[in-house]
Amino acid sequence: MRSNVNRRHLLRTAGVAGIATATVGAIGSPAQSAPDPTGQTGAAAAQATTPQDFGAVADGVADDTEAVQQAIDAQRDRKNKFVYFPPGTYRITRTLVIPDVEGDGGANLNRTVLAGAGTMGSRTSVIDVDFDGTGIQVRAPLAALRGLGFVVAASLKNSVALHIARDPDATSANTDDMDATITECTFVEFFTAVKHVGRGLVFTNNLVAVGDVGLDISWPTEGVSGDGVHLLPYGMRKWLIEGNHFHSMGLAIATSGADAHNFRGAVVANNVLDIGRRLFSGGIINSTFSGNVVENGSSGSVVAVTSGGTNLTFSGNVLGGGDPGGGGRPKHAIEFRPDATARNVTITGNSFNWIEGSPVYFAGATSEVTVSANSFDHWNLDEEERWSAIRVNADATGVAVMGNAFGANPVAKAPPIRVVGKLSGSTITGNLFDNTGGVLHAESVGDENYIERRSAGANQHELTAAKNGALVVRSSATGAPDVGSDAYGSFVAASEQSAGAGPGVKGGLRVVPANESGASAVELLCATNSTNGVAVMRVDINGLVPTADNARDVGSKENRVRTVHAHTLALATVAAADLPEPAPGAVVMVKGPSDSPMLAISDGKAWRHLPLGEPIATT
Repeated sequence: MRSNVNRRHLLRTAGVAGIATATVGAIGSPAQSAPDPTGQTGAAAAQATTPQDFGAVADGVADDTEAVQQAIDAQRDRKNKFVYFPPGTYRITRTLVIPDVEGDGGANLNRTVLAGAGTMGSRTSVIDVDFDGTGIQVRAPLAALRGLGFVVAASLKNSVALHIARDPDATSANTDDMDATITECTFVEFFTAVKHVGRGLVFTNNLVAVGDVGLDISWPTEGVSGDGVHLLPYGMRKWLIEGNHFHSMGLAIATSGADAHNFRGAVVANNVLDIGRRLFSGGIINSTFSGNVVENGSSGSVVAVTSGGTNLTFSGNVLGGGDPGGGGRPKHAIEFRPDATARNVTITGNSFNWIEGSPVYFAGATSEVTVSANSFDHWNLDEEERWSAIRVNADATGVAVMGNAFGANPVAKAPPIRVVGKLSGSTITGNLFDNTGGVLHAESVGDENYIERRSAGANQHELTAAKNGALVVRSSATGAPDVGSDAYGSFVAASEQSAGAGPGVKGGLRVVPANESGASAVELLCATNSTNGVAVMRVDINGLVPTADNARDVGSKENRVRTVHAHTLALATVAAADLPEPAPGAVVMVKGPSDSPMLAISDGKAWRHLPLGEPIATT
């Protein structure tokens, strides 16, 4: 089952040649004389076994299967179970088993540790799985593997490095209770690196390379015991998947099975996927994706939520494809499939780049979703009008899209946000974008939306609301209203200049209480020409009330009011001595010789009486 020497073959066997001398020196030597990467000292380290204790050669040629299994079995009845693999290549030809002591009725705990001398970047203690099947069947809960490298020949469809699952036929099966730990291990060429069945997994600082699936996580179909938090939906919890390097992988993490939508409590953080395709696919809720970097993603979506979908956070990730120099490109960066319920989702501080379609894609309805402070660069590479930076393929309710930087859409008239349904109760504000189609396309815009978008320039904004919609400023003032106080809210233009215009309000409007009942009046504000005072024109239930000095005109000589329609016109009566300079066409009511009012009109030179006629009969 050996292939010709090529790059992948070297990747599988890297480090072995350089440690040949160390391997020979380790053969047959007591385990306690070797450095113990488990961190154990004293009696615990002294009780460790090695495959060499049972005749392992560890040269990559001899069959060490039986020796490794005996080293594991020798720990069965010990409270602290440690098997150490000195540097070397341990070829195995059948599945090894870490037994379930408690499940078989034993009294000792199952905390078995298999440890080698390797790290994520160096494969010194290598287990070569020389058949198309499972390398190690981990039956024991709380088992841990550290510093081991697992390799297999390429293109074996049934190859699995670790299958972590309790035996449902055991005396005390309790199949949900696993909680394994895998750290600083390497997996190369496996179709599936790790299959985990049950609750809880720590998978940190590992390298998974040149395979199809990194982690396949599922819930057992039988043998689940306990009650309350040990059962679904809460049972499928506790996952720390952090700091791993997935290299040239088809899919890094998958949740599978009918109960995948209950996968919860996951922290998927600070993983790197290069020359890869997809980071995650499956059901998930109540979890976070943070600080992951995916380069050259392809073959679908980088993250595909196929079921579940509630209470998720995506923050600080860099998700994308290859630039023009080469590499794959994903259809979407984050996708919620139709069977997922996208509710209470936060997508913030991420960078999306080189995406064929929509970086953020909701195939179904969404609610309570926040997309903020992300950058979108080189998206819609398909150049199709249907793709947007954020696309919702159904109704969207309670969506906040704020402070994002949308790079140019190759389709000039296609907006960065597209809702193929009704948008309701949502806020879209403070986003940067560069296209001629505005920020939003929606099949319909419902109630209570605030949509701010640039129309003709960076300093112009447009408030888009549903028909009969309004922008409501709700006052939080308490107690009895103070007449004329700024209790309801203002919109003013103000200056802070120490010279020139000087500080203070220059204009705008206020809504103030007009009486003790709190009835409102609108005050139009305007700074005076000669001082920094502010004159106020009020509109209230009684009509238009001019400023205190009553020296305000309606219209002007240059811009005149053409027609005034009034039911009743009342002219104040003035004394002849108080008449203003005559202006052509001016009309006033003036006191006559006997103090009786008379109508007067100006010809531009003088005021002239218009004698009043006889009283008009009203009956």
